[in-house]
Amino acid sequence: MRLLYQSISCLILAMVFAPSYVNCSTWWPWTTYHVAVTNWMPDETLHVHCYHGDDEYVRDIPLYENLTWSFKTELLIFVRYYCDILRSDGQIRFIAFEDSTYFIDERCGGRHCFWNATNEGIALKNLKNGEYVLEQTWGSRDKVKKISKQLV
Repeated sequence: MRLLYQSISCLILAMVFAPSYVNCSTWWPWTTYHVAVTNWMPDETLHVHCYHGDDEYVRDIPLYENLTWSFKTELLIFVRYYCDILRSDGQIRFIAFEDSTYFIDERCGGRHCFWNATNEGIALKNLKNGEYVLEQTWGSRDKVKKISKQLV
């Protein structure tokens, strides 16, 4: 009975949303997802601030430690977590999680998104193939301050 309910609900969601958004094998309302941002930068303690709506996670992360959080998606509410990472001479702003089929299946490769901050930038591990992909390089802190002012 539960499988029938899920199948019918998924069909309705697929008709409501664009087919590229809903993938019933990985995306389902109230599914739990996990995100981790790890510091792989010797001699740097990173200041990490991740947020979505009223949810905020802030931590100073020494080498080989991480900021980790879990959450559930909601029906008809799009979830996107942003993260800002500060280092001594640069900053990165990136999307740490997005509840789209492309992000979950193709970028993270599943329900866990593992990010590593390295000297080159921020890299995301794809769980399907086990490889880290450099998603973004470090920008100057001044450049990101300008972006922050534009978003306000």
